[in-house]
Amino acid sequence: MCMLVMTMIPVAAGATVNEPEPSDIGFTTLQGFIFGVHEVNGGALIEFRCLFVHYVGQGIGQRTTGFRYGGQMMVIPGAFKGALMPHIIMGWCPGVLEF
Repeated sequence: MCMLVMTMIPVAAGATVNEPEPSDIGFTTLQGFIFGVHEVNGGALIEFRCLFVHYVGQGIGQRTTGFRYGGQMMVIPGAFKGALMPHIIMGWCPGVLEF
């Protein structure tokens, strides 16, 4: 009975959940053409559809590059620094985003 209780404590505390989270170290740059920009969760996130967007995520020893196009949805943090116009995005956000 004691062993059963000891194995249930980490499960109840959520210690076994492995969800990917963005790193606070590094940055992600974005540039391209977008449409349908709106804020989500009270401005904590920015959501838009990509006509053609190039992104580069640079962390410690890890670099992720790629393209989003054809109306794919993209969500970035509200801490975005740069130019976010109705049809153009150019700038960076802190942390390496999960793509």
